[in-house]
Amino acid sequence: MKIIEKIETNVFPFDWVNLECYPDSKGYRTEIYLKDEDNITTNLIFMFYELFNSEKENISIYNNSWYDFTLDIFNIDSEEADYALEDKSELTKKYLQMLIEANIEPTYSGSCKCLDWDKLLPIVIDCIVLHIAPYSPLFYNEKYDFFFYFHHTGSIGFYFKEPLPYILEILNKSKNSYRSELLV
Repeated sequence: MKIIEKIETNVFPFDWVNLECYPDSKGYRTEIYLKDEDNITTNLIFMFYELFNSEKENISIYNNSWYDFTLDIFNIDSEEADYALEDKSELTKKYLQMLIEANIEPTYSGSCKCLDWDKLLPIVIDCIVLHIAPYSPLFYNEKYDFFFYFHHTGSIGFYFKEPLPYILEILNKSKNSYRSELLV
């Protein structure tokens, strides 16, 4: 069963976002930190559901290069990418298998829709937390003009254009259940 499917959107939809340096974006941002740093992957998954569950069907995922997500894709000796499943970490194999099952070609850059959050989140977050991947894909919602990413330290970087009522709900939940600080 497919976990994700490709959306034919090759560009990130928000013109207010600086993809080269997120803090230079023209919106608001906050870092939402876990209070308990044990079992970071499980707790980040729980945070995702607590903060975004009501809108998860409207969240898309953007990656500039889906196949280049993990570090062991690159062959240091030849300085070329190797997308074969052989000689990869178990996490990279799971990630690549997810892409293969979704018929996502190695050159794909753009957005995907998640078909099974329960399967996607452990794969992606484990890769990030265990330093198999150097960065997170961007998870975004066009309706409320926000995006977020997961960080290996046990936080979610949350960016939004305007403090709409739904955004304020997320910020209130993050203050009540997690450690967060609004950065302008």
